Amino acid sequence: MTPKRYSRLKRFSGMATTLERWQAAACGVAGLGGLGGGLALALARYGVRRLILADRDLVEAENLGHQALYTERQAEAGLPKAQAAVETLSAVNSGVEYVPRVAEITRLSVDGLFSDASMIFDGLDNYYARLVLNDYALSTKTPYFYAGVVRGELSARAVVPGVTGCLRCLIDKPPAPGDVPTCSAEGVFAPLLGVANALQIDAANRWLAGGFGVNDDVMYSLRLPGWELRKLQMNGPRADCPACQGRYEYLDGTLDNLAAHACSPGRASVELNRPVDLTAVAAVLETGEFALTQNRYCLAARDGERHYTVFRDGRIVVEGGGPAELNRFIATYLGT
Repeated sequence: MTPKRYSRLKRFSGMATTLERWQAAACGVAGLGGLGGGLALALARYGVRRLILADRDLVEAENLGHQALYTERQAEAGLPKAQAAVETLSAVNSGVEYVPRVAEITRLSVDGLFSDASMIFDGLDNYYARLVLNDYALSTKTPYFYAGVVRGELSARAVVPGVTGCLRCLIDKPPAPGDVPTCSAEGVFAPLLGVANALQIDAANRWLAGGFGVNDDVMYSLRLPGWELRKLQMNGPRADCPACQGRYEYLDGTLDNLAAHACSPGRASVELNRPVDLTAVAAVLETGEFALTQNRYCLAARDGERHYTVFRDGRIVVEGGGPAELNRFIATYLGT
């Protein structure tokens, strides 16, 4: 690739000394929706060494209005977002090593997803998974760059272990599903996603430059229609924050009772812990009333408002139903 590819990035004084550090970094992106997709595109264009892309979901038509990574063809094929992201990003920068990981972020999976990341970026949409990721970042001393966007509001904060406070300093436990606004329920002003990404990447760039200190521990917030960006100085770890004191209760199982808060209302999932023959399952489902979409990664089966997804690795998800419907589906069509 021509040296000119990155020349305008390097001419910016704020990146003159950091671009090579970006290009030596392994960056993890947790969640590949509107936030994570913008992050992944920016990091691919920076030419990071390795880009770890983790998401549990499939590309759907409703994603196309605000998620920059995906195409109509990918939505029609029902591709996992992580796999679709690699497809798109490889056309943007073929020199990056892409690692797609189609998985839920839980205390049991998080190390396998991000153990090789030198920094982690938050593109998630639920607070339980964020608090798991926050604990993991602190326990491994990995910088974690949080942001959230819903409706016309955003927030962003850098979590640098040993320097700043953390997400749990602000939120001790996740709100129950339905208690806070979500993009799926109340929508999003899509241009704000790019603003949040800029705050995340600017914080990471300042960390790479060195000298990131307690004065950089700032919580950003913005709300439309006023466009007033507020900076709240946080001044380091909260004295009574369990995570900052080394008690990682979202990782050690202490707070497993809150795991249901990771699920959207009307969603349930289960791991079979064995591979699934998607072609054989499709043959069984064809005898029912399902509309099927299959690719090499997963099988989607729609039955009215209920949508089942069977992944090749044995994860099964239902949207528009709960554990009872999911268990009935598995018992009826997978014989488990």
